[in-house]
Parts: sequence; C-alpha cells; structure tokens
Amino acid sequence: MAVEQGDDDLTPEQKAETTHQELSDGADRALNRWAEAQPVEVQQAVVDTFAETGVIDFEAAGVDQLEAQVVEAAFTQRLVRSVLAPVGLTLESWSEHIDEAELSEFRRAVVRGDWALLTRHAQAAAKMRLDLGI
Repeated sequence: MAVEQGDDDLTPEQKAETTHQELSDGADRALNRWAEAQPVEVQQAVVDTFAETGVIDFEAAGVDQLEAQVVEAAFTQRLVRSVLAPVGLTLESWSEHIDEAELSEFRRAVVRGDWALLTRHAQAAAKMRLDLGI
C-alpha cells in the first residue's frame, strides 16, 4: 500500500510543482469545457480580445471570472516556468525586450500552445542580456 505524502512532507520545490500542476490541470479542464460549450465564433472573438488586451473577457467567453483568472494565471505560470526561467529570465526582465507590436502575436502563440515562438524570443533576449552584461 502506497503512503501519500502530506503537504508538510514536501520540499518547497515539490510544493511549487504540485501547485503548478493543480493550476495547469484546472486551466486545462476549464479550457476544454469552454471549447466544448462555445461556438467557434465566440471562441475566436475571445481569443482576439485576449491577444489584444492580455485579459480573457469572461463575460463574452461565457465563463465565471475565477475560471478566466485561473486560465490567465496558468498561461503566465507556464511561460515563466517553461520558457523564461530555463534561460534565466523573469517576466519583468523579458518584458524589457518586447516590442508592444509583438504582444498580440505572443498572446496568440500562448493560446495556440506555440511555446517555440516564445522560447526563441526568450533565448534571444537572454543572449542579448548576457552580451550586454545585464
């Protein structure tokens, strides 16, 4: 019989990973429910708004505000953990290398799950920072 670890038995890294996984799983469930329930036209309108503003219009999406916030947080957390941190960047340091005109395409990439585009940009920003000694 397996013994489950309580939260007190986990290292800070394990707790962070557990929290990340729970947030990601919740966001995936919310996105799947939303995709099944909303017509393509509604989905596209919400994606377009998110791409332009960085905020999920929960009313237009037909979901509650908390679900929209969980999805936004999961997108951000995935970006930080999987794209930025491995190259030594924070969201703030990476933002210094983003042209305002790029934001819409980066947000669309997040929705598509095109992490390669974001990874390439983050790698280039990290290299530039290294070359500049910052």
